[in-house]
Amino acid sequence: MVERIPERGKKRAKPFSMPKKCPVCGADVYKEGAYYFCSATLSCQPQLVGRIIHYASREALNIEGLGDETVKELVRRGMVNDVADLYNLSTDQLKQLEGFADKSARKLHKAIQSTKNPRLDRFIYALGIRHVGEHVATVLAREFRSLDALRQASLKDLRAIEEIGDEIARSVKNFFEQKENKKALARLLEAGVKVQDMPARKTKRPLEGKTFVFTGQLDKYTRKEAQDRVEALGARAASSVSGNTDFVVAGEDPGSKLDEAKKQGVKIIDEKKFAEMIG
Repeated sequence: MVERIPERGKKRAKPFSMPKKCPVCGADVYKEGAYYFCSATLSCQPQLVGRIIHYASREALNIEGLGDETVKELVRRGMVNDVADLYNLSTDQLKQLEGFADKSARKLHKAIQSTKNPRLDRFIYALGIRHVGEHVATVLAREFRSLDALRQASLKDLRAIEEIGDEIARSVKNFFEQKENKKALARLLEAGVKVQDMPARKTKRPLEGKTFVFTGQLDKYTRKEAQDRVEALGARAASSVSGNTDFVVAGEDPGSKLDEAKKQGVKIIDEKKFAEMIG
């Protein structure tokens, strides 16, 4: 919200300075560009609803039945004060929520409990670390393979990863160093969450080191499905064409990426050839 501060005559108002601590939870406040953020992303009350919605989203831990309004009600009633509290909810408590009967409460309870053994990459994404989207979460999971290894990673370790720049490295490092986040993670583990390590790579994957860019609409795959398939085979799915691009997959009604690929001499393949490559 933006509003005009009324004039106070000739007397100058006291100069404003941004607080160094979050006025709600007391965690450190940090500046990024022109914006200031509370560092306690997992436990700060005003951020809680959004964090839980993200944690439960399909791309994260996919808690079916835990919609936005249900999350808001849980927080409003004081039944959930951090993410870990989700796992301590009973069926009887869920039956108190608006629109929930015995069957729906049991279904939601089962859905929540079923996420206690998440895959590492999905858990990293679910944490809501700033600048860490699905792809970066997958990169981090494949590189460090366990939550403990990622938590102990130094800035040097993070920066050494090809797709992790300084900004992401600092964001990840700061997240795991914040005492509020350490406490929130500890509560998740105490609630029974056991994050599954990523398996070791036994052999080189068939598309290891290749970079794909997608343009236009594919018949058999959504954009995300196609990107997930190539990443599972060791390749990288990029959003724009560059000198490092190996293949541009062109579907129906391709956009300017196709023109850029032709300009740069990047190999262009259709969906049929793409399907053959990924088996």
